[in-house]
Amino acid sequence: MTTYRYSAGEFQETQENHGILVADSFLVAEGLVRSLDKHLVRFIRQATLKTPDLISEIPDFLFKALALMPKTGNQFPRLEIQEDKSLKLQLRPAPELTKTATLWTYPEADPRSDLSVKGPELDLGTQIRAQAQAIGADEAVILNQDGFISEGALSSLVWWEGDTLVAPGNQIPWLESVTRTEIFEIAEKLEIETKTVLAKPQDLIGKEVWQLSSLQGIRLVTNWIGLTDDFANGNHVEEFEAELNKMLVPLP
Repeated sequence: MTTYRYSAGEFQETQENHGILVADSFLVAEGLVRSLDKHLVRFIRQATLKTPDLISEIPDFLFKALALMPKTGNQFPRLEIQEDKSLKLQLRPAPELTKTATLWTYPEADPRSDLSVKGPELDLGTQIRAQAQAIGADEAVILNQDGFISEGALSSLVWWEGDTLVAPGNQIPWLESVTRTEIFEIAEKLEIETKTVLAKPQDLIGKEVWQLSSLQGIRLVTNWIGLTDDFANGNHVEEFEAELNKMLVPLP
């Protein structure tokens, strides 16, 4: 991993880290990226909320950051605005991509305090996921104080009730997700019914459940540690993955 700081129109390698105010990351696979426009718009919108005084620098920062990103292999770059209001780019090789996921329920109520933008809670999400990984899961599922599903520590969850695509109710706080947006746009295109509901982990037993992220795309949940391994087959995955692939464009 290499970190670059943007200043006066140039990038320089740096080891400095001042905590994250705004972040956005996406998979670049052999020079192709999905929904790049959505990621850049989200980054700009969140930067406007957190650091409006930097907005004039953002276009050049993004343009030059994209030019630095490798066009070969699987990469997972991250755009950042840090707490000292520095603009950073992390160039990172992508972790292993897998088709299935094992979940684990985080045992405490959602400890996050700032879900207005992606960034401030990244370190906490990483720590929560690490707890899941320590016991053999891929992701931790965060619940609100009443035990209803919010999302994964660093991902989103959706599931199927028959041929209806379902997501956690919007009254429960969750971070804006590009992949969740993509999935619901695909459902609309395919004229598939969607809804949001309040749900607890046990409500998902026997259903087709997906973990979503910009890195992994769709991962079919096959086990939930401490809950069940009774999940439905991925009858809808192939159709949606084909639509996700149509969104791939060359990295400019």
